[in-house]
Amino acid sequence: MQCFMCGAEVGNEKVCYNCGADILLYKQIVYTSYVFYNQGLEKAKVRDLSGAIEALKTSLQYYKYNTRARNLLGLCYYQVGDTVRAINEWVLSKNLQEEDNPTADRYLAEIENDPGLLTKLNSTIKKYNQAIEYCKAGSRDLAMIQLKKVISQNPNLVKAHQLLALLYIQDEKYADARKVLSAAAKIDSNNTTTIRYIHEVKELLKEQNTGKRRKKNDVFTFNDGNDTVIMNEHALRSMLDTTKTSLINIVLGLVVGLLICFFLIVPTVKDNMAEGNTDTILALNENLSEERDKNQELQEEIDKLKSSLSAYDETQDIPTSYENLLAAQNAHAAGDDAAAAESIQLVSKEVLGTAGKTAYDSLYTTLAPTIIQGYYEDGNTFYGDENYESAIVNFQTVVDIDEKYNNGAALFLLGDCYRLTGDSAKALECFNKVVELYPGNQWGRQAKVYIAADDTELSATEVGD
Repeated sequence: MQCFMCGAEVGNEKVCYNCGADILLYKQIVYTSYVFYNQGLEKAKVRDLSGAIEALKTSLQYYKYNTRARNLLGLCYYQVGDTVRAINEWVLSKNLQEEDNPTADRYLAEIENDPGLLTKLNSTIKKYNQAIEYCKAGSRDLAMIQLKKVISQNPNLVKAHQLLALLYIQDEKYADARKVLSAAAKIDSNNTTTIRYIHEVKELLKEQNTGKRRKKNDVFTFNDGNDTVIMNEHALRSMLDTTKTSLINIVLGLVVGLLICFFLIVPTVKDNMAEGNTDTILALNENLSEERDKNQELQEEIDKLKSSLSAYDETQDIPTSYENLLAAQNAHAAGDDAAAAESIQLVSKEVLGTAGKTAYDSLYTTLAPTIIQGYYEDGNTFYGDENYESAIVNFQTVVDIDEKYNNGAALFLLGDCYRLTGDSAKALECFNKVVELYPGNQWGRQAKVYIAADDTELSATEVGD
């Protein structure tokens, strides 16, 4: 284990021999992270992937440098078909521990060696999103077709199985829904959503199977010795009525017996038990009070640990931020502004000293055009792929830095993304700003068209009302 302050190797000491920092509390936090990692590992072994994911996320909240927990979390995401999150965890693991991390290297190498995987993954995500849009529009048949394609491309995508099962339930195809949910349960055995859907389908199947009633003139047959007796429902009821009196007498006898037991025997037993129960209740109350005090102490200790962990995480970001700042300066000096822009965006300015902040501001001002261009190009890529939510994030970043970028192109495309995602208010705000800044160029003219179209639609709605 390394000291969180100076990075020196430490053993069982409570204080770092190199810098004198108190590392006892830090060790307790790290050990807590390992406890949750072990819980996640045990749950993953029995395919309780949902429980494993929650335990591993908690482990990383205590100690984000727990590489084994992060790699296992990525594998759990991969097993439930969430490949994007899996890749994110492995890339982050590699960035946090670049050396001696063979697990992340192996997983990322397998993905890189499969050139068609990312294309297939992108196609799967698009089909799944399209299925959701079909569901919103009420086109369940088209949504089912898309989901079946998604499952054929990514059989482990649990949420696709669950959505397909819901569509089957709406169409009252309960047997098909149960089949799909059984496949999802094999992937993640303890997923609460899947379990809840399975119980619901079982109840619906039971109602469906027992919903058929006999007709009044149904015929009943039964054997009486060697003879077969055939009679209708009315005749059978007449025969059963002759036994009602005997049954009533038996029931009355049972009721009288229960009343005697309740009024004569039970009070005596209660009196005998009351004295002994009083002592037991007092002892239980004392134990409960002690456990509550212990629970309060443990909660206070957990709060202290979390507070200390937050302070340690901020301290641990200091060397990383300086390394990224130095890397950005070196790349800029070498003429590689693209690499410099990537490095400087990884710097946490708030943890730098006065000189570091001054150097950061100067270099960031120099690299601002390159940074803006990178966000603008990424936004265009997402826009072309119809991933409008991600495009909004990138275009908004460009507009926040320079709303006049590229003669209003970024501001117009941001408004168009809002329009395509249904946020008309924000779209009109962007279009009006484009018209205000650039009324005569192509973006201003197109913005006027959208504003006029929106006004026309609003007027038509008012007339209809």
